[in-house]
Amino acid sequence: MPTPWVAIQRNPISGTGNRASLLLELIQHLKLKGIRPRLFSNRDRMQDILNQLAVDEQPLCVVAAGGDGTVQDVINRYPHQKITILPLGTENLLARYLGIPKSGQFVADIISQGTTRNIDLCQLNDRKFVLMASIGFDAAVALELARSRKGNISHLSYLKPILKMLWSFPFEELQITTRDNAGEYETTAYHAIVVNIPAYGLNLNFAPAANDHDGLLDVILLQEKGVWNMLKYVYRIIRGTHLDSKGIQKLQTSYIRIQSAQPVPVQTDGDASGFTPAEIQVIPAAAHFIVPCSNSANDQ
Repeated sequence: MPTPWVAIQRNPISGTGNRASLLLELIQHLKLKGIRPRLFSNRDRMQDILNQLAVDEQPLCVVAAGGDGTVQDVINRYPHQKITILPLGTENLLARYLGIPKSGQFVADIISQGTTRNIDLCQLNDRKFVLMASIGFDAAVALELARSRKGNISHLSYLKPILKMLWSFPFEELQITTRDNAGEYETTAYHAIVVNIPAYGLNLNFAPAANDHDGLLDVILLQEKGVWNMLKYVYRIIRGTHLDSKGIQKLQTSYIRIQSAQPVPVQTDGDASGFTPAEIQVIPAAAHFIVPCSNSANDQ
């Protein structure tokens, strides 16, 4: 019987300092459990190797060693593999939601236990994501950050892109179309947030009731134009009163299409992901995560 093993996809810019020690801790504890770790910094090489393996040669799981962007990359490369996370990023939103701390030993323990949680997967055009997508201001910030990024980022890295977008973002009108069993519904907005899992940076919670296994997207639309309205919106999110505010519309759907006269940036799980037009839909229970035993039930 072949030795069980795991494939670890490491974000190359998340592998220094304390991050490197967490990787070593994971590797050591996997070996103690009789599980062979294989660490890859070259994502394409790792994908080529896994694609060539027979079914009985596949790893127990793929470990995304990095931030939410690394998790998204792993999901897109290995949508049918079991995945777990060694959180090494700035926010680590999905890892926190799933109850996975920054501990190599903890991640080795849950891999050996093998408890799996199936959650809804989302698809934007041909790109898969798990947490959320947005179209508008914060997506423009993510795009500006991606263009200027050099190495690791912190919360302060967002300050310059935010200030630039506050000065220059044009707030194009978005044409929104949703579809369900009752037919199509059309409306407009200047910012759209599409939520699968209620987790966002800086502990902002756009859709507190979002459910990761209901087959639905929670859509929050900002229907008033301009920077001042955006700032009022953020203030109300912090206070938790935004869903009852004038100019905010909340929808639930399994499919949404967003169009605009001029291209508007789109982000998924915190990473710049192109421009409108955008079509987003749910693939129910299609993402398979290895999680702590206490977090295996879809009850959040």
